[in-house]
Amino acid sequence: MLIAKNLAFDAPHGQLFENVNVSLDSAGKKRVAIVGRNGCGKSTLLKLLKGDLEPGRGSVSSSQEVIGHLVQDISFPDEEELVGVYLESKLEEAWMVYQIDIALDEVGLTQEALLWQLKNLSGGQRVRIALAELLLAEPTILLLDEPTNHLDTESIEWLKDFVKNFRGTVAFVSHDRSFINSTADQIWEISAEHNIEVYGCNYDRFLVERYERYQKRLQLHELSQREVTELEEWLAENANHPKYKFTAIVAQKKKALERMEKKAPPMPVADPRVRMKALEQGQKGTVLSAFIENKTYDDRQILKDVRVKIEQGDRMLLEGPNGSGKSTLLNILSGADKDFVGQVTPRANLKIGYLGQFSRLNPDKTVIDEFGAHTRIEYTAGRSTLANFLFPAEFMDSKIKSLSYGQQRRLEFAILLTNKPDLLLLDEPTNHLDLFLREDLERFLLEQGVAMCIISHDAHFVKKLGINKTLKLKIN
Repeated sequence: MLIAKNLAFDAPHGQLFENVNVSLDSAGKKRVAIVGRNGCGKSTLLKLLKGDLEPGRGSVSSSQEVIGHLVQDISFPDEEELVGVYLESKLEEAWMVYQIDIALDEVGLTQEALLWQLKNLSGGQRVRIALAELLLAEPTILLLDEPTNHLDTESIEWLKDFVKNFRGTVAFVSHDRSFINSTADQIWEISAEHNIEVYGCNYDRFLVERYERYQKRLQLHELSQREVTELEEWLAENANHPKYKFTAIVAQKKKALERMEKKAPPMPVADPRVRMKALEQGQKGTVLSAFIENKTYDDRQILKDVRVKIEQGDRMLLEGPNGSGKSTLLNILSGADKDFVGQVTPRANLKIGYLGQFSRLNPDKTVIDEFGAHTRIEYTAGRSTLANFLFPAEFMDSKIKSLSYGQQRRLEFAILLTNKPDLLLLDEPTNHLDLFLREDLERFLLEQGVAMCIISHDAHFVKKLGINKTLKLKIN
């Protein structure tokens, strides 16, 4: 059993956990989804459970459990290496090479994968190879950090089956609602009060129970406040009244008030919401057109004879498996990639808002400086705008590299939308965003009239967005 007892941990921006008590048992074969706001400490919790971080207070202990930890950004020491060579280096003894075949089979790969070069792996392939590496140690508990990020639809479906069929217990951080609904039988929410709320259900039921718990706490708080107010009003009116001068009633009322104020249920913390200003709807007609005759990378053809036409009001979805060139196409349309044969024709004075799949922020700059560099907004107005995107004053001078991936993504959205684009090019926009911010983003985009071209494997997000055009790409 893996047990966290009275766990506490403080981050540079403040407290993450206080008196957290949770446990995982491989025999229980639980599927636990860990959710919470960006920056609340989900990835930190996995590192604490694995033993890669020391808690500030409390303890983490493990008895007869082998723990495998899949990190959020998968990298390999030598990307030039072949998969087979890399996996063999992880074996305790050379004669145990048969375990590699077993591990590859469990992650849905054949021996052909042994000849792949690590640097050429797609997002889905990287996850499978990293999981195969973990399986070589025969783990009883798996800790997975955002495993669906950068996966195509087919890979996500495979991962659902893998998680369901794993022989032990799996705890995972995920913001993919469909994935959580399909796999989780328990949810741990890291709350605003820095503890963990446990729910024995999937995500849809979690939303209902979470709201019910909030309403119950709110009612208890309001009832307590009414009782306090009644006592205060009674004392204000009667504390010096002659008829109570020689009785103990006033003293009793004062003591009752002190007890109630000490034990009064706190006001439950409501979910903070990002406030995004509406984008101006542009004129009707073609916003951008393109013909990509040929695009190669390392002598490998990525795109050939691709035509794109985006009209005002379009909500276009780019579809295709990993490696079909979706991100490459969006990069070309944004103007960032000019190394191709063909032509991109934007409307005159078109302002393109491009959000790449991976962060392009300067990790050594502060939040306020990076925001100002990309928006040309002066310091005071910048602080106000960033506050609308849930960056309080204490974050202004924090380095980008100290932020969580979700907080960095939120900062990228703040920059993108502050520049008031006419065309949105969004590559996996919900990656790293917490579940609540995803819902805010869905509502916001649904209300905008600007043209959009989007890559997303978040099935729930795509369904909500009202896609009216789809461009499907195939490999080669």
